[in-house]
Amino acid sequence: MPTVRSCALTPHPRTGGLVADWRLLRPIRRGQLSESRRRPCTSGGRGRGQWGRRPWRPRSSADYSAAPRGRAPRPWIPAPPGPPHRTGTAPEPYRPYGRGPSRCAHRGRIWRYPARPRSSRTATPIRTRWTRCAPCCTTRGCVRSPRPPRAASPRRAGSWCTPEARARRARCAHCGRRSAAIFRPAATGWPAAGWTAAPRSRWTGSGLTVSSMPSRRCASCSSSGPDRTPRPSPGSPSATGPVRRSAAPPRASTAPPGRSGTGWRSSTSWAAPKQNRYLYAPGDDPYRQARWRDPYPAERRAEFRELATRARANHVTLGWAVSPGQEMCFSSDSDMKALLKKVDAMWALGVRSFQLQFQDVSYSEWHCGKDADTFGSGPEAAAKAQAKMANAVARHLAGRHPDAAPLSLMPTEYFQDGDTEFRRALAADLDTAVEVAWTGVGVVPRTITGGELADARSAFGHRLVTMDNYPVNDYAQDRIFLGPYTGRDPAVATQSAALLANAMEQPTASRIPLFTAADFAWNPRGYRPQESWQAAIDDLAGPDDKTRAALHALAGNDASSVLGGDESAYLRPLTDAFWAEVGRTDVGRLDRAADRLRAAFATMRDAPERLSGMLGDDVRPWLDQLGRYGDAGVRAVDMLTAQAHGDGDRAWTARLAVEGLREKIADSRVTVGKGVLDPFLKKALTQADDWSGVKRSGKEKLRTREADHAAADGKATTTVASPGKPVTVRFGRTRPLASVSALTGRSADGAGTVEAHVPGEGWRRLGALAADGFTQVGGKGIRADAVRLSWAAGTTPATVHEITPWFADTPAAELRLSRGSVDAEVGGRSATVRAELTSLRPGDVNDDLKLRAPHGITARAPEGVTAPRGATATARIEISVDEGTKPGTYAVPVRFGSEQRMLTVRALPRTGGPDLARAKGTKATSSGDETPDFPASAAIDGDSGSRWSSPAEDGAWLQLELARPAHVGRLDLRWQDAYASRYRVQVSADGRTWRTAATVTDGQGGREMVGLDAPDTRFIRIQGIERGTRFGYSLWSVAAYAVEETKGKKPGKD
Repeated sequence: MPTVRSCALTPHPRTGGLVADWRLLRPIRRGQLSESRRRPCTSGGRGRGQWGRRPWRPRSSADYSAAPRGRAPRPWIPAPPGPPHRTGTAPEPYRPYGRGPSRCAHRGRIWRYPARPRSSRTATPIRTRWTRCAPCCTTRGCVRSPRPPRAASPRRAGSWCTPEARARRARCAHCGRRSAAIFRPAATGWPAAGWTAAPRSRWTGSGLTVSSMPSRRCASCSSSGPDRTPRPSPGSPSATGPVRRSAAPPRASTAPPGRSGTGWRSSTSWAAPKQNRYLYAPGDDPYRQARWRDPYPAERRAEFRELATRARANHVTLGWAVSPGQEMCFSSDSDMKALLKKVDAMWALGVRSFQLQFQDVSYSEWHCGKDADTFGSGPEAAAKAQAKMANAVARHLAGRHPDAAPLSLMPTEYFQDGDTEFRRALAADLDTAVEVAWTGVGVVPRTITGGELADARSAFGHRLVTMDNYPVNDYAQDRIFLGPYTGRDPAVATQSAALLANAMEQPTASRIPLFTAADFAWNPRGYRPQESWQAAIDDLAGPDDKTRAALHALAGNDASSVLGGDESAYLRPLTDAFWAEVGRTDVGRLDRAADRLRAAFATMRDAPERLSGMLGDDVRPWLDQLGRYGDAGVRAVDMLTAQAHGDGDRAWTARLAVEGLREKIADSRVTVGKGVLDPFLKKALTQADDWSGVKRSGKEKLRTREADHAAADGKATTTVASPGKPVTVRFGRTRPLASVSALTGRSADGAGTVEAHVPGEGWRRLGALAADGFTQVGGKGIRADAVRLSWAAGTTPATVHEITPWFADTPAAELRLSRGSVDAEVGGRSATVRAELTSLRPGDVNDDLKLRAPHGITARAPEGVTAPRGATATARIEISVDEGTKPGTYAVPVRFGSEQRMLTVRALPRTGGPDLARAKGTKATSSGDETPDFPASAAIDGDSGSRWSSPAEDGAWLQLELARPAHVGRLDLRWQDAYASRYRVQVSADGRTWRTAATVTDGQGGREMVGLDAPDTRFIRIQGIERGTRFGYSLWSVAAYAVEETKGKKPGKD
């Protein structure tokens, strides 16, 4: 049974509410609590000296705000509903379901406490302002009220138990349900944010936490998850979320270690919800490192006083970290006195929490000879020296400043794993009151598990302060990390003495990830990263929809980090849908997909204008980069949609703009949308160049003068600037000319012409150059050996980017097959091959995809396929083998226009029966295992969570020895991410003589089925040829199936 302790109510952080500090243990059961005070009764009615109970109402703000931290003028505990005690006797043990009289705050009658709240879906306490009888109040709200509220008490006016009040039931800010169990504060005396009371067993164990809430919630939602309704303004005291003090670990954020973080000393940095500690620990402050003995200058002391004032106003504990290890003699009494003097000076400035940092101290490098004589050298010596200093500071704080938070120590080994000599020595000598800071296993770990925390706590022998290096970005200064807090087990929050999130040097932007880290620390088991992240963005952006959309775009394109996260996750479905429509004949569907994607890019483009004032100049580089990507994205979408509509002029104008923006993006030193935005632009430009035929110039091996080389190099970005002569491109032989495309700069004169050289006739005019820069003229059926661009005398030639001739003697479209061979079982299900079609003309090519299948093979393909210009269309070909067809190899010609490809079909006997690899007696071996955790046997053990993994070698193999010989017809392979792009399947009857039963040259990973026809097989080997990744090979499972026997025949016999 959880226990509740008698408590003192202290000011709640930020909102002025009360926080419980529990001491005397008393048993209590969840679900039967209410706020009231307990004191000796001095009036009649219950007997003098008895312990009376009545609802508590604060008379003034002094009742909860004037008390010093950790104490209050009067003790308060939840009202026990047991019977009254006799005069002069101690209170009886708490019986939560015993009978005891109390007066109903609504009707004024004596009542007996209800045995249970009437809500079965929550065990949280009844949230009422006054004690009520069972007919008047339940956790779901009021039931019936035949009598109006008593007019004698102004506090009871507007009670919940009236029809008007029931109609005004509040809506929970988290789940959206209406509930009268949401506490409504009184008009005066109570904090405006409201109250919540919940058993601590929800988070860490027994006890009760009383704290203020940022918005009203129902009983079941009072302590988990972000609000769905807009939060209060960040500038108001109630904008911050609930903070658990005394009864729970403190939650905090720190300034970035690599920067002074001047922005963090501004008032806007104190609005992080649900956090209550700020640790000042910049890496470039000499007065806490090399010059730690010297006092801060006067102007810096004034800053600290102002900082402390704001911290107290926001109920934040101001901490200060000192790192004296590089400039200190550990055995010197004078240095110790100087350190304690500095601690006292910082206390006078308002600092209430201290940390000693020795993360950069060597095991054997001392700064005075006396240290070597006193401590020696090595890890144990360093641990003893650090423990000696920490113990001295802890004793000083306990004696001189008893209200200070516990001292924390960051030792030299703050991120290592395991039990070391240093950690054992530190655990033995360090005072038990000192907490040890660590960052997890690694300086910036991807994950921190409860097991790692328990191991570190066991090694150090002290409570741990987890200083998580997220979202700090001093190690990757081209990035800002705005993604949610992930990768941490709930035990990291519940079992740490404190959880501190190390912030970026961009204070306002840091509030997004810090918000999510605070949500995690508040309720780690109910934490939902994405919902918390969305709420954090909305909280910072405010109520304006366009500002919210802009901030969502910035955060979404800076969401990935060492912790994980998907960069530009919101944008990927839009880009995928857009690419799915590019190249299809339905232009309307493309336009709709383009509109959605264009709107997202437009939001990114406008983000600098909307967010620069909110986020400050320190985020301006990322905002500008996001704006450039957004502008480039809008123009890229316009470029491709214009090409789909046949508008080459508008597409070429947009292409030039995209290229210019990409140059500016490349010049920037910051990274936005890593792995998403730049690949999108690159793919869009490639698609546009395919449409305009730029790459064909490089493939046709055209010849030019050296000065005109850029006109036929297959690159739209290179130019022939201000040509003094006509720009000529020669073919090398006479060829039939279908069309000519030219990409040039804008020309004010518009006097250029396109000409073709006809052998024996000379130059023949084909058409005029377009002033907008994109020109396409027909070849008029002539045979030519060169084309050129020329300008009239006295005009200014335009810059020439590319000249592309289209020839009539080439295939109209290019045909490619996704794979050259396919396996299909006789009488089994069909196999699928993709045919990829690309137009080689300056326009779409329409034709039928023709298949000529031999007898016994059925091949199906769609009719009327269109090969689009500048894009690739995909047609699905289905191949099946008819029942009764003899197993073997068959050829199926595939033809589109004049292009033909040969598809090889391997007809395999039908397989079935049990999995031979799982049969009793089957063994698995390999050329080598990556580690003992990934053995070869894991591929056939039937466990979907285990796998075999090889070293990073192309020639690695996995081998199965079957329990008995079999006619093997199929292998089913399930690859992990590390797959083989090329491999062979070899079989053997004796394990010495091998033959290749199948070869895979286009492995894609995932689930693959490999057909075989291998009779009398005892051994099967999957022999790697080429890895698909930089890792080795890894298989979740391998399954083998035998050929089904036919009646009257043995397998493999005709």
